[in-house]
Amino acid sequence: MARTTALVALMLLTACNRNTDGGKAAPDSGEDKPGSGGACATTFRYTPTGDTPPDNVAVAGIFNNWDAEANPLIEVSSGVWEGTVDLPPGAHPYKFVEVTEWSMGERFEGFVCDPDADLIHCEDGYKEPWELDWSHTCGSGTESTCNSLKIVADCAVPTLKVDRLTVDRAGGTLDLSISGVAGDGGAIADVQATLDGSSIAVSWTGTTGTVRATGLDSGRHTLRVDATDAGGNTAEQLYVPVWMDGAGGTPFREGSIYFAFVDRFANGDVSLDGSEGATAPIADYAGGDFAGVTQMLDYLDDLGVRTIWLSNPQDNAEGAWAGDCDAVYAGYHAYWPDQARGIEEHFGSEADLHTLVDGAHARGMRVIMDWVANHVHEDHPYMAHPEWFNDLAVCQDSSGGQSNWDRIPESCWFAPYLPDIDYGQPEILHLMVDDALWWAKTYELDGLRVDAVKHMPHAVVWNLEQRIRNEIEHSEAGGDTEFWTVGETFDGLERIQAYITQEGRPQLDGQFDFPLYYAVNSAFGDRSINLRDLEGALLTSEAAWGGALMSSFLGNHDVMRFTSVNTEGWQSSCEEGVGLRAAWAPGDSGIYARMKLAWTFLYTQDMVPLVYYGDEFGIPGYTDPDNRQRLSWYVPGVDG
Repeated sequence: MARTTALVALMLLTACNRNTDGGKAAPDSGEDKPGSGGACATTFRYTPTGDTPPDNVAVAGIFNNWDAEANPLIEVSSGVWEGTVDLPPGAHPYKFVEVTEWSMGERFEGFVCDPDADLIHCEDGYKEPWELDWSHTCGSGTESTCNSLKIVADCAVPTLKVDRLTVDRAGGTLDLSISGVAGDGGAIADVQATLDGSSIAVSWTGTTGTVRATGLDSGRHTLRVDATDAGGNTAEQLYVPVWMDGAGGTPFREGSIYFAFVDRFANGDVSLDGSEGATAPIADYAGGDFAGVTQMLDYLDDLGVRTIWLSNPQDNAEGAWAGDCDAVYAGYHAYWPDQARGIEEHFGSEADLHTLVDGAHARGMRVIMDWVANHVHEDHPYMAHPEWFNDLAVCQDSSGGQSNWDRIPESCWFAPYLPDIDYGQPEILHLMVDDALWWAKTYELDGLRVDAVKHMPHAVVWNLEQRIRNEIEHSEAGGDTEFWTVGETFDGLERIQAYITQEGRPQLDGQFDFPLYYAVNSAFGDRSINLRDLEGALLTSEAAWGGALMSSFLGNHDVMRFTSVNTEGWQSSCEEGVGLRAAWAPGDSGIYARMKLAWTFLYTQDMVPLVYYGDEFGIPGYTDPDNRQRLSWYVPGVDG
């Protein structure tokens, strides 16, 4: 009787963890794909880890409608099961099925994720919104709520792989070992490499090769390797960035990070200026651009900035859209992307962005961009696939007395014109992360600031971090140049902690420390707590974050400016009967002395201090959008 009860319980548990999605086929992204695009023989390999080995093993996924019998594996050696499935190029969620045959014809099917898989896929409802202790563990007897994810490349084209990367900074050398596999087009016929845009020799045997670079200076260097097979098909380019300076692989603690909010920071090219029809100038484009940031690099260098955070450079929606205070706003803030890989024309051109990044690198500064992945604008071409988006439910609305911000944080829409991405769909999960890596590789970025982390499933940051390790850092091959992923989770300590890499789990490298932000403002701003309380908040943060590379801050673009909130209290930028309004410099000059003390504290802690543009000298600002005033003190022709 006990065995029958256990069997029923196990079968119910299996049904709950099977993670089907109705057998929905992954739609085509609409992008051109190289090669034939036909089905490719895809190998699955699994070694059960339980005390009692299964009688049989199969692989199940969307590709076979989660059928536990459609694709059995073969035990190729003791305890090792293997098999192939013909799959088209794309993203394929799957699990292994451990089958145990019991007496009287009873059969138990246990679905388990792949412990050797790099990528994951979490379907809608994989956890309750309030759960903070989510984890992903695979193997016999586990109960993972998420699937494994296999990205099938087009087998018609060749592939390249980094086998070993060795960097000698003292000697100024770099050694790269690679291997390649030909596609259906025949043997790899040609392999070429560039270092910082110039050709460099490759020693190639037909399946393996080496590249050696010598005499490297102490800056940043980028090695790119391309391969072509006899049929003319090209492999995905290998991208190997290396910093040779003294900071080596851990540069971000060497100084501050500065958020150069592009549109409001500095105007370097007035030919790009123009309105999108917002209600007031404060809600419209103000003229800042990439050329302006480039002109300010010496200023930032003198300020001790070692990392520049840029607004999202993706093209944003044209026109003006409904916002607070019965006003319409433009996308000057860059959080309304309407293109995946196009540049925002108000900010400049592709060449302007390259010039900015190159200029920062020449000064030894790293560059990160804002990655907006929770949503797109309704004008985005991805809207051609409505199945990639959650049903409309605006975050500000409520249901059953509970705000959608808390009730459905991973599926609510920030605004009716900002469709929320349904990351339960594997194709868009893969495509969005692919877009992020495209920006990083194309513009030689050194990190990503990940927006709205808690509003996306864990699979997003998990897959992002894992692909960065494999395709940018090459950490398993010996690479040690760090690419920093720092997240924005506007919440308390436990929820921030839930998205940070811990115990080897591939999530974010760090986040912004919001709990410490409030403590610093309370201690030095309105002086509502004493320094002992501040020390307690700091110790709490340090214990929670462990070895994560966190960032502390005095303010950002989502909160009131330090000098305003700590002299006037909370003030909306929207005044009834007036409309949008702007704060003036505070009359209490003592706030600047308190601000200096706050900066002194932040700059002496083991975090990366964030300087939100203008906070270095205390410009005023009420709530959004007034906390995003122009850095007018530096704009030519405007008195500061």
